[in-house]
Amino acid sequence: MAHTVYRNFMSQTDAQAAHDALLAAGFPQSAVKLTPHKALPGDTTASAVENIMNSLTPDSADNTDERRPRPVALLAVDVLDEQQEELAQGIMAQSNAIDA
Repeated sequence: MAHTVYRNFMSQTDAQAAHDALLAAGFPQSAVKLTPHKALPGDTTASAVENIMNSLTPDSADNTDERRPRPVALLAVDVLDEQQEELAQGIMAQSNAIDA
């Protein structure tokens, strides 16, 4: 059954490597789409809430003082069957993909 597999990447280099490997494995160009994530603008409300929550929690208790890294790219692959899905997932996993 045809569907799309989505994976995030923490580096543009890894995302591009997975994209290129999928094409080399025979996936058509039209079935593979690499989309960079856009940087989110700073939100003063969210920043204020985050600062309050951080001040209420001891630094070593939850490791929230450091911002969590955000994925930089999303790779989508249209697959036609289970065999293609397994191949696509394996290729993306080799390039450090994380679930979308």
